[in-house]
Amino acid sequence: MVFRSLMAKSKQLDTWMAHGRFNIKRSMVILLVAVLLSSACFTMALYAAPPEGEEINRIGYTNSANGSYLRSQPTTDSSRLSLLPRGTRVEVFVKVTGKEVNGVDTWYYVRAVSIDLEGYIHSPLVTLTDTPIVAPPIVEDNHDFEYHLADQGFPESYKPALRALHETYPEWIFTAHHIIDFDTVANPTRLPLTLEKAVYEETRRKGTNLVGRNSILSHRSYEPGDYDYKTDQWKIYDAGGWVGASREIVAYSIDARNFLNEQQIFQFELLSYNRQAHTIHAVETALVGTFMEGKSVTFTDHRDNTERTLTYPEIFIEAAEITNVSPFFLVQRCLMEVGRNGSGSVSGTVEGYEGYYNFYNIGATAGTNPVLNGLKYARYGSTGSGPTDTERERYWLPWNNQWRAIVGGAFWIGRGYINAGQDTQYSQKFNLDGDTYGTYWHQYMGNVYAPYYEAARVFEMYLNENLLDMPFVFKIPVLAELPEEKSPYPRSNKSLNNWLKSITVSTGTLTPAFDPEVYSYTVLVDESVNNITLTAEPYHARCTINNTGKHMLAPGSNTIVLEAVAERGEIRPYTVVVNRGEVDDPPEQDPFEPTVSDNYVTRDGYLLNAAPADTPEEGRNIAGKIRAALEIPEGMTLTIKDAKGNIVSDDTLIGTGATFEWYEESSTTPCAILTLVIYGDVSGNGKINSNDMSYIIDYVYAGREVTPAQLMAMDASRNGVVNTNDLSAIIDYIYKGRVIPQE
Repeated sequence: MVFRSLMAKSKQLDTWMAHGRFNIKRSMVILLVAVLLSSACFTMALYAAPPEGEEINRIGYTNSANGSYLRSQPTTDSSRLSLLPRGTRVEVFVKVTGKEVNGVDTWYYVRAVSIDLEGYIHSPLVTLTDTPIVAPPIVEDNHDFEYHLADQGFPESYKPALRALHETYPEWIFTAHHIIDFDTVANPTRLPLTLEKAVYEETRRKGTNLVGRNSILSHRSYEPGDYDYKTDQWKIYDAGGWVGASREIVAYSIDARNFLNEQQIFQFELLSYNRQAHTIHAVETALVGTFMEGKSVTFTDHRDNTERTLTYPEIFIEAAEITNVSPFFLVQRCLMEVGRNGSGSVSGTVEGYEGYYNFYNIGATAGTNPVLNGLKYARYGSTGSGPTDTERERYWLPWNNQWRAIVGGAFWIGRGYINAGQDTQYSQKFNLDGDTYGTYWHQYMGNVYAPYYEAARVFEMYLNENLLDMPFVFKIPVLAELPEEKSPYPRSNKSLNNWLKSITVSTGTLTPAFDPEVYSYTVLVDESVNNITLTAEPYHARCTINNTGKHMLAPGSNTIVLEAVAERGEIRPYTVVVNRGEVDDPPEQDPFEPTVSDNYVTRDGYLLNAAPADTPEEGRNIAGKIRAALEIPEGMTLTIKDAKGNIVSDDTLIGTGATFEWYEESSTTPCAILTLVIYGDVSGNGKINSNDMSYIIDYVYAGREVTPAQLMAMDASRNGVVNTNDLSAIIDYIYKGRVIPQE
């Protein structure tokens, strides 16, 4: 399949695919490309040849409302490579005979364009078009469009895909959204956000990005807190069975270059109401096959107490007209939240909440019963005891009929997200540019696939209604320091578990006692012992272990490294140093105790009183300013690292969690460490703002895991406990200029 993907990308193959048919036999093409690849040190063993079958060579779209599985073989018994949402564009190469399902034994071998992944789909799940697989000619001398791309500042790696889209859809408008890193305070001009930083921030917050519990293994997080290596189980984040997303799938989902195709670009579509494109007929089409198809609602309009009757498409159009939010977006958000068959959120029959509705599951926070949480909001608002006057005015609460819930919820989404700058499907999932609410935490959904699925559904609506030639505006995120290649789609279904359950030695005793998360041990044996046997057991059955067995021992120190190799290939080393005979202990030295001046304070391994000022020039938390106040004895060096463990320069503004490490000459282990704590700066970015408030809220109410330094920094009120007093102290600091004591 990798081989076939390489062929699809090759410009040489455009010739033989140009007219929708093979001009020479596929086997000859395979042979010719294989010869070319072999000259570049590739081998045929790496690739799987495409199957023999009836050549189709046409574009198709998946048509199952519940999604279509892309499989490794033409049978339902084979592994699932991906779940493709309805409307996913596929290149259909051949038709083959496979396992019979519902009386049909034909399967297609396809490439899912948006994720560049190949496999088999049962033929009834694909609707074929008459469009051949053909690479459209790219006209690179389109001066006006090239000027537009340059003027927008699109990186070169964006341009080939945008040129291809422009050739097919010349009315589409592409705008570049250059995202700023709002955590950057060292430079007052504020630096662009890098892809690496965005992925780091999105993955370090537990529960922020989720995938289904049955997703392939490379999409699931193996990080502590998300995964228990001892039981090979993932933490379930809510009743729906969601688990933490891996760094790899988050990186893929954040990298906008992966979605610059005609379908997936709709996750960047501006979500305001477009009267020309958003017709009621298109909304009717979007609701076909759902619980709202063909149904009318009779309700009382609370604005003038008149009784009205509207169909659901009419309600969504009216919601769009009133709130300026795309009706397609509202429909898709509704179906994403409550399902095509509906749920208790929209039945109006849930006990205790009869006659109340929540079409977008607003307030349906994760827990044992999210639906009840959402209906509680629909009836009582945020207070839990009744909507406030503001909620009644802004969001039309309580939502005691379907019309009021759909329109009022649209107000809530528009005000809380779209009108606050989160005006694309992408930015509602990944709030990277959070100038209004603060970055990363104000995100509508946890499902990392959500923009992908919603874009496919919106595209399908536009396709069915022949609206793709409309002048859509796409706000495409651009991050800094992008690697040359796009972040790849993770495809492995192999485990990353490479922890050892035990290490045993044939003679002597491991010191310290074995612990799966301790990676260095010593063993003392008599000098008469000339060999030792090491055995080990992994937690995971598919983890292999290198270097066990008998080892001959030389006099003195012998280092043996056991390599625990995960099924996916990653190695976790466990080092055992076997000392044959007594080893002289080094002479004891008095431990080095750092001293500090300039009113900085050290206490129990922490450095205090480095409160940030309004500008970096005045700040006491500039790395070089603190370095100048620290004693560095002759023969030692001092290394300063930020809260992420990166070595920083002296002009860097640092925050809670930054460390100061003293090293003796030629030593790689610090002889002393001080950790910086700034009371109020929990996020570790060197400033005190709303991000730090969110840390405290998550810690108090969601059980967020924090470091000891962060826990100290949370106590902004300095009363010895973390509670709402600390939130008040930070609010007073931000808005009233009140000092947070630091000593």
